Amino acid sequence: MTMTEPSVVYVLPDKMGGATTIIANLLAYRQPDAFRYHAVLTRSTADRDAPFAERLEADSETRFAHRLPTENLYAVIRRLRAAIPPGPGVLVANDLLELAMLSACDPGRTTVQILHGDYDYYYDLADRHQDVVDVFVAYSRAVAEELTRRLPHRRASILHLPYGVVIPEDARRPTRGPLRLVYAGRLDEAKGVLELPAIDRLLRDAGAAVEWTIVGDGPDAARLRAAWSGAVHVHWVGHRTNAEVLRRFRDQDVFVLPSRAEGLSVAMLEAMAAGVVPVVSDLQSGVPEVVHPGVTGERVPIGDVGAFAAAIAGLAADRNRLEAWSRAARQLVAERHDMRARVADYQALYARWRELRRPRPRSVRLPYGSRLDQPWMPNFVTRLMREWARH
Repeated sequence: MTMTEPSVVYVLPDKMGGATTIIANLLAYRQPDAFRYHAVLTRSTADRDAPFAERLEADSETRFAHRLPTENLYAVIRRLRAAIPPGPGVLVANDLLELAMLSACDPGRTTVQILHGDYDYYYDLADRHQDVVDVFVAYSRAVAEELTRRLPHRRASILHLPYGVVIPEDARRPTRGPLRLVYAGRLDEAKGVLELPAIDRLLRDAGAAVEWTIVGDGPDAARLRAAWSGAVHVHWVGHRTNAEVLRRFRDQDVFVLPSRAEGLSVAMLEAMAAGVVPVVSDLQSGVPEVVHPGVTGERVPIGDVGAFAAAIAGLAADRNRLEAWSRAARQLVAERHDMRARVADYQALYARWRELRRPRPRSVRLPYGSRLDQPWMPNFVTRLMREWARH
């Protein structure tokens, strides 16, 4: 690649999840333009989350390994900077490490930060690194409004750009028998997964026949399995590629998400695109934009297992209502979140990279690290001292 050829570089953590799915879709459905596209996936050797199992459809893909928090942060930043392809264009930041790199050294690219959730974590990243971010992208109106409230002086550079999902040609088909319930995502208490067995008990007490499919893994997988020990109507799938998950949605009826915090769940939109009806926590971060009670699904109070069970039992008893909501859910996602339309918005943003580039301060303070994270300190010294302290 010549130094004058512009490119878009996605830097993101190497793990399964909604953020990686969004970038994978943007790459898979991109249209020809003036850019080449590259991906750099970062991963700590201490990370226990499953890595992204598929290859991204980029012109180049780099897997970048590091040993944070043991290593000297500056040493990792220097290596990451060297992994960024040379030349002008756009760098799309998704998490802390690449934003820290941008604070320590300027690669000369227009920086776009995507906020992947309605969490203080992402808002704090935006606040701490606002001097090196040219454009903020929020994929729900609620996230855009909250970021604007926190950074009112950056209002003009905060954009609401919904992401897209694949709209399958074949939707789910009605079937007789137990109502088919699916949870897909990280098996983490923060996602409310430990409430699923309680919802199931209430459904059985109400006489509602259901079957569960649990897709994914995570830190609370063992606790969830123990709570459902011996349940023959619960099917454990584990990690699957995104394509496999999309195929499984065609054999489900209701997508259950009792999460306590969320952005706009990618898995939920993918399920709705296949005609699976969402029964989800009433999270204001984006859910109300697509889940319209009594039309495309049901929103219930966070942590209210009784309300979850009642909503699901109602669909089990009224299959005509289930089918009407299924059609409406699929239609809404096809109209607003079709990947083929949404990718055009992102590419149009990247095309403005020259005009969007903001002046950089002469010096930017790196808002992380300890006394062992210094530009002049040898990496092996930092590692030895931290490993000694750990043991």
